[in-house]
Amino acid sequence: MGLVAYVFGYVLKLFFNLLGNYGWAVILFSLVVKGIMIPFTIKQQKQMKKSQELQPKLQALQEKYKDDQQKLSVEYQKFLKENKYSPFSGCFTMILQFIFLIGVFYVVSRPITYMEKLDVDTINSNLKVAISNEQYSGDTEQFAAFMDNFVAEHSGDDMFVKATKDISVNEENYNEKAYLAYYKTTNRYYEIQVLKGMYSNGELDFFGINLAEITMQNVKNIKLWVFPILTVIFYYLSLWMMSRRQKSAQKMKDADGNEIQMPNMMAMNFTMPLLSGWISVSVPQGMALYWFINSFLQVIIQLISEKVIKKEEQAKKDTVVVEAKAEEVESTEEAASSETNDDPVESDKKSKQNNTGKNKNSSKKKKKK
Repeated sequence: MGLVAYVFGYVLKLFFNLLGNYGWAVILFSLVVKGIMIPFTIKQQKQMKKSQELQPKLQALQEKYKDDQQKLSVEYQKFLKENKYSPFSGCFTMILQFIFLIGVFYVVSRPITYMEKLDVDTINSNLKVAISNEQYSGDTEQFAAFMDNFVAEHSGDDMFVKATKDISVNEENYNEKAYLAYYKTTNRYYEIQVLKGMYSNGELDFFGINLAEITMQNVKNIKLWVFPILTVIFYYLSLWMMSRRQKSAQKMKDADGNEIQMPNMMAMNFTMPLLSGWISVSVPQGMALYWFINSFLQVIIQLISEKVIKKEEQAKKDTVVVEAKAEEVESTEEAASSETNDDPVESDKKSKQNNTGKNKNSSKKKKKK
């Protein structure tokens, strides 16, 4: 995941430098990531559609070989090969989406490491300044005294010992290093504070929302609830659109003909969006913005993919109709030809009638002369 996060960090930093605003950089970054996923998403939906179409044939196969599991297994593999279908074809897309999501989370939650690419000493120096400015109005002496007292009082705590196990008490500025190590352990998004200190001229503000803020840490700020709420709405819409397509699918059955109980989509449609909303209020607003844009784009992509799939299905239907008409014309011509060849009496009558007509016409021409 670290490698993906480093790559994403370079891209996000490039957009940040280009646009000069963290919010617009996150949106452009979301568009690029989603653009990469479009072909995989459309392919996944096509496979889902194909799975629904193959269900009746698969059920018939299961019914036919329900008493011979070995034969069923062989015929099942043959069935998949003939129809060029794999039940695991959608797994790759899901795994790729998960990898991208975790990579983005790493970048947005640790922007100093993955986006700014600063070393540990520089991060600690900037973190010290950020905490001093936030809690002590920039009074470094008062903050230094606080760190000394804190280390003396908590040096025996298990959490403190665990956080400072790699720091020797004989090191220079031990109290400062020990406190900062403990602070980073107990404050997951400490790099956001460093980012706020590095960019204090509005680069992190997006329509009045500071993308370095966390909703759970400031629940009274109504603006910080915008992205989590929008995420819930559009996440629900994307799941609803997906479940709507599955309603028309054939019910799956096992080898004994018993209907397989599918997951409760209604419960999932409500649970997953609420879970995404809960996560959005627990992470920096930059991540919440990404999640909202991602869910919004997912709805757009599903609309586009539905049109693409319907267009392809209509083209197939038109092709079938044209072929059917061609076959009908061909069969009609063959039938007419066979009737003519199979009835010699009727052929003789038609031949005599044609000859009589020719004789009458020739006699008329002679009279005129």
